[in-house]
Amino acid sequence: MKINKSLIALVILFIIAGIYFFSNTKGSLNIRNSSFAIETPEVVTKIQITTPNKNLLLEKEFNQWKVNGKYQVTDKSIGNFLTTINRIVVSTPVSKTEKEQVASILKADGLTVEVFKKNRTLKKYYVRKSEMNKNKTYMMMYKSSEPFIVRIPSFKGLVVDLFIIDENYWRDKTIFDYQPQNISSITVEYPENKSKSFRVINYNNGTFVIQELDNNAFVEKFNVDNVARYFTYFQRIVFEDVVKGINQGNTDSVINSTPFSIITVEDIQGVRNKIATYRMPSKKGVDEFGQKINFDYDRAYASFNNNKELVTIQYYIFDPLLKEIDYFR
Repeated sequence: MKINKSLIALVILFIIAGIYFFSNTKGSLNIRNSSFAIETPEVVTKIQITTPNKNLLLEKEFNQWKVNGKYQVTDKSIGNFLTTINRIVVSTPVSKTEKEQVASILKADGLTVEVFKKNRTLKKYYVRKSEMNKNKTYMMMYKSSEPFIVRIPSFKGLVVDLFIIDENYWRDKTIFDYQPQNISSITVEYPENKSKSFRVINYNNGTFVIQELDNNAFVEKFNVDNVARYFTYFQRIVFEDVVKGINQGNTDSVINSTPFSIITVEDIQGVRNKIATYRMPSKKGVDEFGQKINFDYDRAYASFNNNKELVTIQYYIFDPLLKEIDYFR
């Protein structure tokens, strides 16, 4: 009986100690200030990540995420990030000797992350890697002075590296992604050799026509199988990356030059999607056999839908689209 009473008393003491530990604002681990994870990421509708110089906004509109109100976000990147903010756990509190310094650094130089459900803030906190130990990520709740070292179970990298503020990481790089039956016409122009240019039209009743663009004449005899197959090539066509490191003047110079090709796809709703490609100068100037070459054989510049942004594309992705009219004869 005495043993049972002693055991009960011990359990009660543990409970009291636990309550004090997690609720004491001066304690080392206040549960309110250390709960960084979003338990129900599926309800998140907006995420804002800011620094003193940059701002990134991810927002869900009609079940589609957009970055900075401009570009669609890939399902993979937003899915991975929602998993990230769901799995963050605290490793340890920051030591008392470092606490004040780390808190000051987080407020001054850390990323400020705010997660919303509609217009209601779910979490707001700072996140930053340690300058003293490159293998640590610090986090601290907004308006708190209690920093913590955090981790993601089974993840070997730094948590802070998953909070990416570059909008080009998030944006969907899709240029064309059509089911064949949803394409009304495809126009391929070669401005420097118009005799190779053509338009193929799909009437969606099993019939197609081909038009020569240099004289607007219709081709009477052509390979129907090649035409039908060509309409299947316009799925999951993506650009490689946004061109960085050149000024707007040089970008404009490329865009205003004569394109190597112009591809325009019109869907059955009458919506057009156009990309212009431009030869990229070869960095080496010679091929693998030492022969002089004037342009890169692997990549090209491109701009789409007449915007002022320059991207790179890879020929191995675009070559199936760059047919000439003789391919269909």
